[in-house]
Amino acid sequence: MLSHKQIPTFFYDAKDFNFAVKLYKEQESLFDNVLQQTWKQAEEVKAFRYILNIKSSKSLKGRYRFLAQLNPDRAQCRRTPETITSMLQSFNSIGFNFTKLTQQEILFDIGNGDTNDIVAINASPLEQGHCLVLTERLKCLPQVMTEHSLYKVIELCLLSNSWSLRAAFNSLCAHASVNHLHWHLYYLKYEMLLEYIDIYNYISDIYLLINYPAKGFCLKLSSFKSIREFVSQTFLVVNYLQLHQVAHNVYITRAKSRPNDDLYNDVRIYIWARKPFIGVKDTTAFIPAVCELFGHLSIRDENVYNNLTEDEVSNVLNDITDEYFLLIKDKLKCFLEK
Repeated sequence: MLSHKQIPTFFYDAKDFNFAVKLYKEQESLFDNVLQQTWKQAEEVKAFRYILNIKSSKSLKGRYRFLAQLNPDRAQCRRTPETITSMLQSFNSIGFNFTKLTQQEILFDIGNGDTNDIVAINASPLEQGHCLVLTERLKCLPQVMTEHSLYKVIELCLLSNSWSLRAAFNSLCAHASVNHLHWHLYYLKYEMLLEYIDIYNYISDIYLLINYPAKGFCLKLSSFKSIREFVSQTFLVVNYLQLHQVAHNVYITRAKSRPNDDLYNDVRIYIWARKPFIGVKDTTAFIPAVCELFGHLSIRDENVYNNLTEDEVSNVLNDITDEYFLLIKDKLKCFLEK
């Protein structure tokens, strides 16, 4: 076990939150500086499995502005994903888990200094600053979202002064690679459709994402009086899926009121119920995990990258979400309106 003194602690409170940020005019916050500096230091000491090298990026032609990035190293060099067979799969202390991180992989503590809540590198990065938020790490919890983990991740997003910091969660049977509670956090400096796409009333404070191939649910921070209320209502939806063993993906992004605004004055959380994936994922194929549902496609194979079309991506996203969206929509409404 690492000595707590070897891991720096990042202290913050509510006055450090940034509720509005500007496009491409950012002055990095202390949190951004610390995250990026410690991430680069980890890169310098070769803590990663490879040095991030996105060989090519492009927006696919069409209405959804899918972003495709060619990152073959992620397929060739990453750790073999864990075999996931059930949403009830218990934590396995024998295989890889996040209690086995080296000191070089841990960037800083975001709790009380006991290394239970930390930010660590993702050793197989898909973008700049790609790291993991590990809450209650030493409890060895399986990859089942907790309200505490969601709250911590929202706080970290608000500590940033960048419009481009995103957070993401894959449940078990939704392409989670490690069955130990974790969130992804990374910078994606591309304007994305889901930052401002029209969403539609569903029930109080919860919206539907329907003019998009991956249909799902959306909550906005601006609908709530406090971060706590925002988190609680979001967790209510996610936990409904968890309790009913419905595979799901969750993505958090800064948001703006209109497409051409340069002010990001909101935060959106997207939640997708989806067709479950069982087994070991093929790391060379186009894998529809959480980032792909958001429209950020990390492609491992050059032929796939060169030939990918919006229609193909749309068909995949629709195939994995449509049936479960329709299945869940009315049942979830009944549950929430009780």
